[in-house]
Formats: sequence, C-alpha cells, structure tokens
Amino acid sequence: MGCYGNGGSLQDIARHAGIAEGTVELYTERCFTAIESLHDAFVRLPTPEEKEVEKQWIDHELGFQGTWREGWVMYDGTIVVLYTKPSLNGDAYFTRKSNYGLNLQVGNLPSNLHIVDYAHGLTGSAHDASAFEHTAAFKHTNWFFKGDEFAWVDSAYPVSKHTMPVHKRPASLLPENTLFDKAVAHLQVCSEHCMGALKGRWQCLRGLRVNINSKRHDANDDK
Repeated sequence: MGCYGNGGSLQDIARHAGIAEGTVELYTERCFTAIESLHDAFVRLPTPEEKEVEKQWIDHELGFQGTWREGWVMYDGTIVVLYTKPSLNGDAYFTRKSNYGLNLQVGNLPSNLHIVDYAHGLTGSAHDASAFEHTAAFKHTNWFFKGDEFAWVDSAYPVSKHTMPVHKRPASLLPENTLFDKAVAHLQVCSEHCMGALKGRWQCLRGLRVNINSKRHDANDDK
C-alpha cells in the first residue's frame, strides 16, 4: 500500500521482506481489515460544532461573512491509475488522461482536509457528475446538509441547491463571474491538497498493480 509502479510488485515486496508471496497477500488483507475496522471513527459527518469551525474558516478565507459560509465541505474526483488495461471491459476504464483507472470521489473539510465522504467503484471513463451521484451528499442530501448548507465543487458538477460549482464558458467570461470563480478556485485548492495527501500516504493509489480479469477481481479491487 505504500508503493506504486514497478516497486509495488508482489515479487519485489516478498523479496525485500524475505517472505513468501502468499504471505504478502495475507498480511495485506489483514492490514485492510484493521484499517476498515476504524472506518466509522474517522470517516463521519462532522458535528454541528465542527461544521461551525469550517464555516468560520470560510469566512476568514473569503474575507467577509455571508451565505457562502454555508459551504463547509468540498468535493472533487481523482483517478486511481491501473498499471495495465483490464481484460474485463477494458475500454470502460480508459480516462481522459489516456490511461486506465478507477474514478474516486472525495468530500473533505477545507480547513484540515479531513475526509467525511467518498464514493468509489466506477470506472475511469465515468464523468465526475455521474460518480458524485454515488456519494452520501447526493443520495442522503437531507441527512448530510442542513438548511442552506452546500458543497463547493468544480465546473464538472451540476448546479443544485446543495452544490456550488464555478461557471462554465461563456458565463465564466463575465467580470463578476470571474471574480467569483477566482474566489472559489482559491478554496478548491484544498481539494487538490487532500488528494495529494491521500496519494502521498497510500502511494498504491498512484499506480495500482492489480489485474481486473473477472467480476470477482473488479469487486475486490473496488474494495
């Protein structure tokens, strides 16, 4: 999980650790089990007090108080690159960056990059707007958001009561919209930082060395 590319092969890790390849797989599964047991303690909806901290952070970053402070969370998508084209429905994994991968949606708090929501399992060809429909923010809107609360997103996402994207052309060319988009882009940098921190800690997400040759492999890789 801490390696990617050629250095993340099963054979290299087994040789480096002086253990059998099957033992590497077994230890990896045990690590996943331990990490998943802590899931609900870390990936959770923030308390009202924690939300208020984020709203105050938004006030400070924008330089004024107002309705925009209700945007306490931000979403963005990233590609978990696969080292090779899957044998099962391989074309569906082809991304706009000309590689093969899985679409990962991440919702994080802006001030500390704490991940509070995510969605995975879609192929790399899936649009961020479609992948976002699998998040808790979309499927359980009334539970996730209260009142006028919303999420900051980029132009790939649709406009709704609870999502605030930047403008697309030609609307983005208007001076007043340009000023707004610049302010939102300043906030959205936090999403990029979150993705960088995530892939920096779990470097296997930068180049996943797995083979997707059947539906069972597909399910295991999503896990």
